[in-house]
Amino acid sequence: MDTVGEVDDLIGGIVDYKLEQTGSGSVEDWISGDIAAGAGRTTDWYALALSQSGYTDFSAYESSLLDYIHSNNILNATSREKYALALCAAGSTDSYITDIIDSSMGEQGIMSWIYGLHILNNGYTSPRYTADSVVDTLLSMQYDDGGWALFGEYGDIDVTAMTVQALAPHRDRGDVSEAVDRALDLLSERQKSDGGYESFGTPNPESAAQVLTALSAMDIDCRYDERFIKDGHDLLDGIAQYRLPDGSFCHTMGGGSNETATVQAYYSFVSFKRMTEGKSPLLVLDNKREPGSPQQGGGQGGSQGGQGGSQGGQGGTDSGHGGGSSQGGANAGGGTAQTTAVSAAKTATTTAKGGTTTTSAGTAATGSSAVSSASQESLTETAADVQTSPHTQDSEKLSQKEKKGSYKPYALAVVIGAAAVIALIIFIIGKRNYKNFIFLGAVTAAAAAVILLTDIRSPEDYYNGEQKHKENAIGTVTMEIRCDTIAGKSDSEHIPADGVILPPTAFDIEAGDTVFDILTEAAQTYGIQVENKGSAGSSHGMVYIAGINYIYEFDHGDLSGWVYHVNGITPSRNCGEYELSDGDRVEWLYTCEIGHDLDEVYEK
Repeated sequence: MDTVGEVDDLIGGIVDYKLEQTGSGSVEDWISGDIAAGAGRTTDWYALALSQSGYTDFSAYESSLLDYIHSNNILNATSREKYALALCAAGSTDSYITDIIDSSMGEQGIMSWIYGLHILNNGYTSPRYTADSVVDTLLSMQYDDGGWALFGEYGDIDVTAMTVQALAPHRDRGDVSEAVDRALDLLSERQKSDGGYESFGTPNPESAAQVLTALSAMDIDCRYDERFIKDGHDLLDGIAQYRLPDGSFCHTMGGGSNETATVQAYYSFVSFKRMTEGKSPLLVLDNKREPGSPQQGGGQGGSQGGQGGSQGGQGGTDSGHGGGSSQGGANAGGGTAQTTAVSAAKTATTTAKGGTTTTSAGTAATGSSAVSSASQESLTETAADVQTSPHTQDSEKLSQKEKKGSYKPYALAVVIGAAAVIALIIFIIGKRNYKNFIFLGAVTAAAAAVILLTDIRSPEDYYNGEQKHKENAIGTVTMEIRCDTIAGKSDSEHIPADGVILPPTAFDIEAGDTVFDILTEAAQTYGIQVENKGSAGSSHGMVYIAGINYIYEFDHGDLSGWVYHVNGITPSRNCGEYELSDGDRVEWLYTCEIGHDLDEVYEK
């Protein structure tokens, strides 16, 4: 890729995709609408990158993010720091930005040092830490190969690139310059012939996006630096190859649209463009304001190349920045980490193909604790040896309950009856124009369609205790759900003492059934709470499992969450895309170390 104009086209394509996806008429509408609504959960990196693209009115987003922060107990230190950066990008003067530095810096390993340094790089201060002291700490964490990582003995692409991003404003220090040069050598050595990178054995655009953001922060133009050109391909080529026709990006070649890949590609392009314009690095924020200073006014500043906005962005992190590769092999399939903060859920949501069912579930708080590890047990049970689920007794009780008749006939009767009464009134008062009756008929038909096409169910009906009878079954699979890595390490009532949430249990499958379909069936049959983001019926099956049995991602550390295996292998496909075959053995497992505590084997 040779020109900045081509990057503008990529930026504009992503913005167009998001505007269409969210139904926004303009970038301003997107910011005040969907981005504000997703504050603290899904849209913070979009807000930050749009801020760095010249937009200035983030008042609705700021208000929403502050509401989210003050309504939830944010135990994850890195998440607190990312929210502070997002507020800074929104031009906020709220004291939260500085208040959290002392309580968050270094509390969750290298990532909390990195994000804490970004806050200090924007001019905020702390009585306990200075930018130089945090830089010293990060330099002391550099590995012999020149990289940085969350754990282990060798540098990781994402974490190394993210560390360089934080160190870039301090490159005038001799020791920083030397350390960054070593890191750049490592990143150059790991680059693939197509210009891109891979994480955990899976090529993906997110890792390349982190490197592009790092180089841009160092004022290195990847188009002309021979260290980052392989077989004629630069980093921009390495990312652009994952672009889909609708302007979004996939996580793996040939896969469907992936939000993490899209948002990280977006803010890396914004970072690159800022570098070509002589502006500050992506995370040295234009809109920052000192606490207590007058709030800025509205209005959009600056024009945007190619449709104008830019987007930033589980880690990767849904926090946008890769964060290593958390959750990669899990729900989304093998690659970049996802560390978006999960809100304390007031509803437990189980999504099946084509729709979402929500049942009241109380408040499930998310948090973090020390990272733990446990060995994965190899299971040899066949379908014939499947154990009885611990939920069987509850399921039997549910199945023995008197089944209520469908509400739909009654609802239809009410609608039709109401329409008849209205028609009679129209006739009596003399408003007998045929158009009135046509309108009434159209409204009645629409109401009937809504009733017929929706399915409102109580928790008792949804968790019905009965496995589906599949007339066209093509075979049987087994599924189990375990959380061995945290068993006995928490007093949570939702963590079984033996770590077994669902023992190996048989399920019939039909052609096209996915891992997510069977997880949903297990949830319905055995009363297991499942909370997900996305839907198997949209975005090419990009559904992400945030929690099972009220055990959520990040509850037990910044690298914790749910992963799935099929026949002992961690697939590179999303659970909503992985179609099952007869005899497959599915395991949903809770990891505290992005799969490393499970000795994962990744799909080639």
